[in-house]
Amino acid sequence: MSDDLDRLAAEPLDETDRILMRQVKDAWTARDPVPEGMTDRIRFAMTVASLEADLARIVTEVPAGAGVRTAYERTTSVTFESGSVSAMLDIEEVGAGRVDVTGWVSIHPVEVVLHERHRTRTVRSDGTGRFVFDDVERGLVHFVIHVLDRPGQRPIITPTIEL
Repeated sequence: MSDDLDRLAAEPLDETDRILMRQVKDAWTARDPVPEGMTDRIRFAMTVASLEADLARIVTEVPAGAGVRTAYERTTSVTFESGSVSAMLDIEEVGAGRVDVTGWVSIHPVEVVLHERHRTRTVRSDGTGRFVFDDVERGLVHFVIHVLDRPGQRPIITPTIEL
């Protein structure tokens, strides 16, 4: 019997193997599905690792209508901080499912990269550290900040937030 198992194990996968593997996958998917957002969190962690970036942390969030009790409150302002840079974002509704994001960074000039669901956009800060992304689709995003006048400065990456 052991010889038969060794022989079968050495053979290439066939249609019976594929059917069995699909059934195992379907059973585990039904019993223990991948948590919502897990894929995005994995991509984020891999991006941080590949960039060798500093990770900013959320310092403050100000929900829309602060002080009003609701089941779900969207954030209108968020501040990030890392060892070398602080960034404040103001989020303004401009249409159905769309926002403008205006930001300020504590050091400049910087290049800010916005990673949206289906696209990536890049802008540079002005002389005061201000930058703007117009017409951003609501959903999960994160930002990567590159300090332009400090050679060797690692990029700063923000946690993923929902606009």
